[in-house]
Amino acid sequence: MKPTKYLLLCCLLTVVCCLVSSCYKLISTFAPSEVEPGQTFEVSFTVVDDGSDPQNFVTDWSYAGVRVPKGWSVTVPAGAHQQFAEDWVYYQDGSKVNSAHDMEYSEKLSQFYNSACPRTGYSWTAFKSVTKIPKNISACWRNGCDSIRVTFLVTVPEDAKPGTYKIDFMGGDEEADEGLDKYSKYTDAKGSRLFHAGTANGSFVENRNASLARTIIVTEATRLAPTFSNRQGAKPFDLSGRPATKNSKIVIRNGKKIIYDSK
Repeated sequence: MKPTKYLLLCCLLTVVCCLVSSCYKLISTFAPSEVEPGQTFEVSFTVVDDGSDPQNFVTDWSYAGVRVPKGWSVTVPAGAHQQFAEDWVYYQDGSKVNSAHDMEYSEKLSQFYNSACPRTGYSWTAFKSVTKIPKNISACWRNGCDSIRVTFLVTVPEDAKPGTYKIDFMGGDEEADEGLDKYSKYTDAKGSRLFHAGTANGSFVENRNASLARTIIVTEATRLAPTFSNRQGAKPFDLSGRPATKNSKIVIRNGKKIIYDSK
C-alpha cells in the first residue's frame, strides 16, 4: 500500500472510531450524601475531552439522563448543560467557549435508556439540548483540558421511605441534524454516540465508570435543612407559633423545621 493511501486510511479509521465510540471520558459525579423526603437537590456529572481528536470542532445535539428510584421526579435548571474550556479558547465570532445551554425532557431518549439499561425499582429520565450546541471544547492540544457538566434537579417524594438509594448517570450526543429522530428504536442506536459515557451497566454504554455512581441516604424528615420543596407559598412560623420574622432562626414551614431564610 502506498504511504499516502495508508495515511488516508488511518485518518478515516480515527474518525470512525471517534464516531462509533466516544471522544468523552466520565471523570466525576456529584450528589449529596443525605436528603430528606420532600427535598429537591442537585446532582451532576462531568465529562472531559479524552484527547482522541485534537481538532473536534463540531456542532452536536447533546443528551443526558439520570436514573433514580421510581416515584422520584427529575427536572433540569436553566443552562443545565455547561461547557468549560481554557481561557484562550474562542468561537469564530470572538466569544469564549465557556457557556451554558438549556435542555428539555425527551420521552424518546428516556425510553431508550430504560430499555438499554434497566434496573428494577428505578427509572431513567433523559433530556436533550434545546438546540444544537457548538462544541469547540476539544480546541486544545493537551489531553483532556476541556469539560462538559450537566446538572439535574431531583425531588424525593414526601412519602419516600428512609433508606439507601443509588443514582446513575448517562450522557451522549449526535451530530446529524435530525438528532435522536434518526433512530426509530433503541436497538438502532446500539454503538451510537447516544451512549457515550455513564455509570450504569448496560450493553450500549461504551465508556462506563460504575464507581462514579452515587449513593444517597434518605433520612427521616427531621433534619434542620432548607429544601427547595419549602417554596410553596406557605408562610413560616417560629417555634412559638407566631409568624416568622427575619430574626427567626428556626421556623416551621409545611410541617417541617427548617433554618429560616428571610430572602
